[in-house]
This record gives sequence, C-alpha cells and structure tokens, in this order.
Amino acid sequence: MGTTRESPQSIIGRLKALTTGKNKKDGVVVPADNVLSATTSARLDAGFTNYSNGIAAIRLAKTTYHSKVELARPERVLMKNNITGFYDSLNGLITRGKVPASARGYYGLAITNKKMPKMDTDVELLLAAETVLSGDILRVAAGGIAMSGPTIAEYTIVYDLAKPAIIAISNAHTAWNTATKNLKLQIPEIKDLITHIWDEAEAHYSMNTPTERRVECRLWGVRYVSTGVLSVVTGTVKDEAGVVIAGVKVRIIGSSNSTLTDALGHFSLNTSLYGDLEIEASHINYEKTITDFVKEDGVAMAVEVVMAHV
Repeated sequence: MGTTRESPQSIIGRLKALTTGKNKKDGVVVPADNVLSATTSARLDAGFTNYSNGIAAIRLAKTTYHSKVELARPERVLMKNNITGFYDSLNGLITRGKVPASARGYYGLAITNKKMPKMDTDVELLLAAETVLSGDILRVAAGGIAMSGPTIAEYTIVYDLAKPAIIAISNAHTAWNTATKNLKLQIPEIKDLITHIWDEAEAHYSMNTPTERRVECRLWGVRYVSTGVLSVVTGTVKDEAGVVIAGVKVRIIGSSNSTLTDALGHFSLNTSLYGDLEIEASHINYEKTITDFVKEDGVAMAVEVVMAHV
C-alpha cells in the first residue's frame, strides 16, 4: 500500500486546487501561518484571477454559441426548404420541357439526375444557398426563363434573413474555440503554480507525521491517492437535462480499468484506490468530463456524472 500526490487533470480540478489554496492563504490571520512564499502567494493571486476569468470566458462563449444555434434553427430550416423548393421547381420545369436538363449544370448539379446538393452542415447549406443565386444569374443571362415558387426575389429574402443567423453560429463557435485555446495556454503556468503551492505546504509540515501532514496539506489544496482494499464505485451518467446516457466510457484516473454505461446510464468499477479521486467520462457526442470525489479505503460509494453536449 502507498500514497502519492496526484495533480488534478481537469479544468475544474485545477480551479478547485487554486481556490482551496487561495481561500486558505487569504484566511490566514497571522502572516507567519502562511506556508507560501511571497512569490508563490503573488502568483496564486494572479493565477487564480486569470484562470477563473478564462473559465468564465469559455462558459460565456459556450452559452452564446448554443443560443445562436437555437435562434438560427427556424431560419436554417426555412432556407433548406427554400433551396429544396427551388430545385423541385427547376426539376419540374425540366420534366415538362420548359427548361433543358443541362440547366442543372449552372448550379453544380448532376445533369442526369434530380439529386439535391449536400446540406448536412452549415457550410454546405450556405454554399448550396449561394450557388442558387450565382447559378440562376448565369442561367437567366443565357436565356433561361425566370423561376417561380419561389421566385428568385422571394428566395433572396429568405437567404438574406438566414445567412447572418448562420454566420453568427460560426462566429460564436470561433469565439468558443478561442476562449478554450486561451485557457489551454495558461495550463503550464497553472500546473507549475499548483506544484509550488503543494511543495511549500509539504515542506512546511515536513516534521509532522505522514498522516498529520496530509491532513494539513489538504487544507492547501493538495490531493492524495492511496492504494488499499478493493471496493466498488458505482454511479450514473446523465446529460445536463437529467437524461441518462448509454455507452459512455468511464474510468477512474490512475486505474487501467474502464467500463461502458448500460442502457440506464449506470456504471460499476472495482478499485483499490482511495483518497482524492477523479472519474473520467467520454462519449463522441459529449464533452469529456472529469468528476472529482473523495473515497474512503474499502468503502463502496456512488458518484453522479453530468456531461454536456458537444
């Protein structure tokens, strides 16, 4: 059996370590009781502020993105229907001999069939919408008849409303990615800062017994993992709306064992680890989630995991 110090592996885990250390430092009444050096104390103040602001920026950008997605949903559907209606009308005219089949070529479509363009993504949807406009200018300029149901004017009204809403989604997603990248740039400094805090705390309590030292150091945010008696960790994985998620890969960080949640979102893992543990949950349709929890030696426990949609 052994005990090791375990650095947090998640955004929230690092923030929790910083918050615990800062709260302890700020709560010290007698300066001599501050186990941190002046340099590390100053770094902690700055690092906590910068990291907290970085996380807040990600949350805001993520919320904005999902809001833009919801706002653009009607316009997106309307534009897709408009494109489909335009090509249905074109194909109808071709069938009746009013327009030659070669006219499909102006829109980048196969001349020999009635297949629609791909519109599965926002990029494909905007490209398909813009191709209708540019292709129709070429077709009419070559002597083609004006379309109806919709007319190009009616089509353009829908396009002009939908395009900004869809572009806003792209811009919001870019802002989310930028906020995420900016936070990642902080990680080396934050990891090093946490290491210094923990090193100084352990050095300050080095004359205590190992058990006493861990108790004191935990108050400064230090995390410890030990190996003991085998026991079980169970739980359920849900989304933010409380709906259970099947097929999520779940593992306790530091252990090689993993499992998949069943149809009810349940999981069960045997482990001999105890102390300050973290469960990692991953699924293709959700953001990878790391949930921290404290476990006693040999005691079974349940952990609830909440995952956010990508």
